[in-house]
Order: sequence, then C-alpha cells, then structure tokens
Amino acid sequence: MRADRCRAPLVALLLAGTLLHAAPAGAVKLAAKEDIWLDLHLLLQPWMQLRYEPAAERSFGNDFYLRRARIIVGGQLTKWVSFFVETDQPNWGKGGDWSKATFLVQDAYLSFDLHEAFKVVAGLVLIPFVHNAAQGATSLHTLDYHTELVKYPTGSHIVWRDVGVVVRGLVARKRIDYRLAITRGVADGFEVIKADPANPASVAIKSRTRSVPRFSGRVAFNLFDAEEGFFLGGTYHGSKKVLSVGAAFDVQPGVFGDGTAYYGVGGDLFVDLPLGGNRRLSGQLDLVSYGARSNPERGIGLCFDLGVAFGRWEPMIALDWYRWNKATSFVDQSLGLHAGLAWWMLGHNVNLKLDLGLLKPAGLTMGKLQTVVTLQPQLFF
Repeated sequence: MRADRCRAPLVALLLAGTLLHAAPAGAVKLAAKEDIWLDLHLLLQPWMQLRYEPAAERSFGNDFYLRRARIIVGGQLTKWVSFFVETDQPNWGKGGDWSKATFLVQDAYLSFDLHEAFKVVAGLVLIPFVHNAAQGATSLHTLDYHTELVKYPTGSHIVWRDVGVVVRGLVARKRIDYRLAITRGVADGFEVIKADPANPASVAIKSRTRSVPRFSGRVAFNLFDAEEGFFLGGTYHGSKKVLSVGAAFDVQPGVFGDGTAYYGVGGDLFVDLPLGGNRRLSGQLDLVSYGARSNPERGIGLCFDLGVAFGRWEPMIALDWYRWNKATSFVDQSLGLHAGLAWWMLGHNVNLKLDLGLLKPAGLTMGKLQTVVTLQPQLFF
C-alpha cells in the first residue's frame, strides 16, 4: 500500500515534469519526495588524435571518434535503497569504422545503504581493486585510465565489471574504507586462451574453476576526508582534502586450468589536497602484480600521475609501465610517458584536456616510440 502511494506521485511527476530542475551536479533531477528521486546524466568525451608511429607503414595519422558516450540513470526509492544504471558506446567511430559500434549496459546495480559502515551493492558492479581501476570515468584526473595496469582474465569481466555483490562501508570515524566483493568471475569450462591458428602446436586453454566464485576487494586508510561514493574520484577540485593508502586483491582458483589460482594484488597512494590560493595538488601511485602459472599477463606494473592546479588550469604528468614475467629485456616491456594540460572550465561538468603521449608497446625499442597527441572536450550533464 505504501509503495502504491509513493509510486503515484512519482509517475505523475515523470509524465508532467512539473518539478523538473537542474541539480547542482548538472543532472536532470526528478523528485517526488525528499527521499524519492530520479537522476539523468549524459557523458560525452570526443577524442581528436594525431599519431606518429615510425615503425608503421604509414607513420603519420589522425583519428576522430567518441571515446565515451554514456547515458546514466540513478535514483532512490527510500533513503536506504538506491539504484544506478549506465550505458556506453565506447570508441564509436574509431579508425573510421562505424560497423564495430558496441552499445552496452556497463553498470546496473541496486544499493542497500543500511548504515554508513555497511552497504550492500548487488548487480553488475565495478570490481574493487586499486584506486585507478575503481574510479568513475566522469571524474578522471588525467585524460584516461591507466589501462595498462588492469589485466583481468578474459571472460572475467565486461569493461572491468562483473556480476555479484559488493559489501562496503566506512568505519573508525571514516578512517577505514573497505570494499569486498564476491562475483561470478570466469565460468567453469570457459576458453580463456584460444589456440593460435598460425601455430599448429598451440592448444586452447579452458578454465577449471568448478564454479568457485571470484573474490576481490580494497581496504584503504584515510588520513583526512573519505571518498564516500561507490566510484572513487580522480580529483575533487578542492571540495575534499584526501590522502589515502590502499591495498587490493583479486583472486579466483582454476582460471587457467593449471591447478593454480589466478590472482592480482596491488597497492595505491592517492592525494588530492587544496594548497590555498586557488591551488591544488592531485595525483596517485598504483602498483600491481598478477599471477597464475599459465597466466599470459603474469607480471608487475605501476602507474603514476601528478598535477598542480592553478585556478582552472592544471599541468600534469603521468607514467604507465608493465613488465611481463616472460619478458627477457626492456624491449619486451611496455612504457607510456605523458605530459598534459587540463582546463577545468566547469570542473568535471565541462573541461578540456590536452595530452602528449610517448608510447612504447611491448616489442618496440625506445628509438621507435609512438607519439600521440590527444585533445578531449568533456561534457558531463
């Protein structure tokens, strides 16, 4: 009966739009009551790139495409129950190929906020791991994620998401932030490594998880303010004073069918500190290690970014590095060096980022570095 009374004004509101207004974060917010509301957001991140690849047949090139185009819907039914659904069409038109457009539901979960120290999130959820991998795309600090550090097994995720349950909360006066998850992971019998058609001796490898789920999590210590949202932030533009240290894990037995467990472990240091005088220091350092005897991504890596904002302008630098265990020299490792400039016109709602990247994929020498210049305007409404 109570649900019917709550539903009636909400439906009328959606149809008539009588209480339509712009929320401070830029969303279109429909509110039936103080505790019953619906948010609608839009995220657009077009990329304009110039590339120089001395090792390629055509050294110079350019590309124009939509890195992200997302429709985001969130809402609350009571002060204890909320939901979040997000779609994406990533890399739309990349390389001039519109036929590979992939529209997907990237997040879809319910959150039961029973207490500040105990919240249960269920559905298609972002896997809790090191800080950068647990951030939201709307509030990134640098141009993009440090994707070179995220080496989840094939079949274990869709854009770093998995289906399951996350338990999270803030305890000890918000000094401790814990996020623990049980998700499906790789299904038993899934072909995690396909046979190489060019190599007759290669064979496909299937998982032997015996339906044991995946376990992952991150625990962080906050010296100052806590990051209270489900998605961590890249920068809070001075609205928070954050300095945290975290440790993370991701594990599932039998993923590569060799009797060993897949695992990923990592640690992170995150800083986002107002310096006074309209200045801010923002950055992070993440370290990761992946294992399992037959895991082709077994190795170690790190990422780093740091920027100092002067008003709405922020110069920044970033680094990505990964070394596979099978690497015999530096040539077999990957390296990315970045220098960038951000204009935070309206914070995360409207900004412009310019990035100069010097990239060395595995297999290339330093003398054949790829140079990539990327310009990205962002609209988050």
